[in-house]
Amino acid sequence: MKKSFDAYQLKAGDVIASIGAASGVWEIGLAGMQSGLTFYIQDIDEYSCNEEEVAYTKAYWERQIGRKINGTFYAVVGTPQKTNLPKDTFDKVLIINAFHEFQYQEVILLEIAQILKSTGKLIIEEEIALEQGQVHEGCGLPLFSETQLINLLDANQFALKTIVEKERYLKVFVFEKK
Repeated sequence: MKKSFDAYQLKAGDVIASIGAASGVWEIGLAGMQSGLTFYIQDIDEYSCNEEEVAYTKAYWERQIGRKINGTFYAVVGTPQKTNLPKDTFDKVLIINAFHEFQYQEVILLEIAQILKSTGKLIIEEEIALEQGQVHEGCGLPLFSETQLINLLDANQFALKTIVEKERYLKVFVFEKK
């Protein structure tokens, strides 16, 4: 998680959306490393993405680290084609190990361009296919190659800023709006 935290460059006062975040396990864990973050935890699954589950996740992390987490967390339920997140609000939008699962990737990218502030960053942490036709071990869906992912984002209003390699097959891509 430390490598992700460093790659995301989260700082106090950041307003962050995490799309495809379920109950916010990663996000609340990250907030335990930096106080003063506001997270909009978004998912299409209303059973995992709701205030009760987010509160449970926060309590779990507080037990793990032995102190209160100083952050604000909102659960937002979307649809496969709409995030239901407010426009021009976010310093950063995170997609952690979920982009390959999105049914309407281009539609969501267009919406992300609208919800990010003009100086905002889109950060995608994603397992990358090392060979053609490789699928995600957990969900069985096809993985992107690094080139496919970058080209898709480039065609949808985002320019690559940096890549942080966590493992040979796991990378953090930081994009800016064009």
